[in-house]
Amino acid sequence: MKKKVKAVIWDLDGTLIDFKINSIGARRKAIKVLKNYGIPKKELSIQKSILENVKNSRILFKQYGIPSEEVQKIITEVNDAVIAVERQAALKANLTKGIKEVLEFLKNNNIKQAIFTYNTHANTLLSLKTAGIVSYFEIIIGRDDIRNLKPHPDHLKRICELLNVDIDRVLIIGDTNTDIEAAINIGSYSIALKTNIPNFINRDAFKKADKVIDVKELPNALIKAIQDLI
Repeated sequence: MKKKVKAVIWDLDGTLIDFKINSIGARRKAIKVLKNYGIPKKELSIQKSILENVKNSRILFKQYGIPSEEVQKIITEVNDAVIAVERQAALKANLTKGIKEVLEFLKNNNIKQAIFTYNTHANTLLSLKTAGIVSYFEIIIGRDDIRNLKPHPDHLKRICELLNVDIDRVLIIGDTNTDIEAAINIGSYSIALKTNIPNFINRDAFKKADKVIDVKELPNALIKAIQDLI
């Protein structure tokens, strides 16, 4: 019988790593920079991701007639502010309870493992080294490694290419809408983890996941769900 899943692609923050990053603080820092360059307060919200706020701000900067070179400098300033917050979180990274057993189960079953994340490549590596799990992963694709980030298909497709695994033989595990939407967008299997993320963050895509598991059920429930797919 042909193996269904040959690789697992993980989200990082909130899934593998206990969510220590001050996400609201990072959004506030990004918003502060954008406001300093003329974006009205009403156009920005901590309930939107940093990427959404930056995307909307790019449109407004263009309307204001700000040269693209200047816009890029502003975006770089936003990114630098966010990276500083992420680095502090990476230095305090703790493994999500029960995840180590799942990683070991996958390794013992010769299932390839990779990470796709909004975090930078360097801060992702720092988190993994801090948590002591860097050796489990063959590929890491962070926001600075690819142009189109999840849920855009390019993020996962690139990893599948590097792993040399077909997209329909991949399982995506994550704790947000974008993780599950990314899996749906390329036709991969998906498992959604219910974690303690803020209530205002949308989880509608979880309804379309192959399985939804509460983080409190780790590792047994997740290992059982994976066993059903390999």
